[in-house]
Amino acid sequence: MSVSGQEIETGRLPVTPLAGLIGAEVNVDLRALDDQTFDAVRAAFLEYLVLVFPDQHLTESDQIAFAQRFGELYVYPHNPGLTDHKDILPINLPSGTLRGRWHSDATFDAAPPAISILSGRELPSKGGETAFANQYAAFESLSDGMKEMIRPLRAVHDASSHNRPEEYTTHPVLRTHPETGRTALFVNHEFTRRFSHMSTEESAGLLNYLTDHAHRPEFCYVHLWRTGDVVMWDNRCAQHYPVMNRPEGEVRRMWRVTVAGGAPVYESRS
Repeated sequence: MSVSGQEIETGRLPVTPLAGLIGAEVNVDLRALDDQTFDAVRAAFLEYLVLVFPDQHLTESDQIAFAQRFGELYVYPHNPGLTDHKDILPINLPSGTLRGRWHSDATFDAAPPAISILSGRELPSKGGETAFANQYAAFESLSDGMKEMIRPLRAVHDASSHNRPEEYTTHPVLRTHPETGRTALFVNHEFTRRFSHMSTEESAGLLNYLTDHAHRPEFCYVHLWRTGDVVMWDNRCAQHYPVMNRPEGEVRRMWRVTVAGGAPVYESRS
């Protein structure tokens, strides 16, 4: 199931890898998944970290129902959802060329979201891509010496980029995925501020190295949105980056439904 560039049958599920280390396209109707097909979707998701489902055109209730099959939903306390569907967070990013930040969603929370599911509602004529980076690969490509140095470290994550610096928590720098058991790097540009028991200045060199290393191009897949696309990603082992390169005055409107997660833990196997 890991051969890039060709369609692979996973049971009854056609899966087409989209890049060498992350991302696959799956052609199914998310409104009509029987249990066997859903299990195959879940297996492909754990393998590829990012799944793209083309030509979906989901209603609000459809998107919520699909997300709920993965677990309880996560509601952002400071971001109102749609009036009639509080579980759906509208994502309306500004037009023009702006700089985004690599991140996993809401890592300033003690129990960050596990899965994000985004559907494209209104797309610009060009631009507006989303990039994704494999954090298993980010960890595995580190030297043995670096792995050993960062195994015991924890880092402080806060919401100061959202103007809420009082919201913060600490997480291990490495994270064991609760379903696959694999190790992922778990620091990011947007929310990780410093290592625990260190100052920001003391943390800067190593933290900047790790957060830059996390999205080396070979770890990435960049998705160009099409009308009807639904994309889901695993916040426990992937980062994403909203590319804000749209023409002035053109909008990019999305609906996001998010599956709740648990507190990150690291189980060292060294």
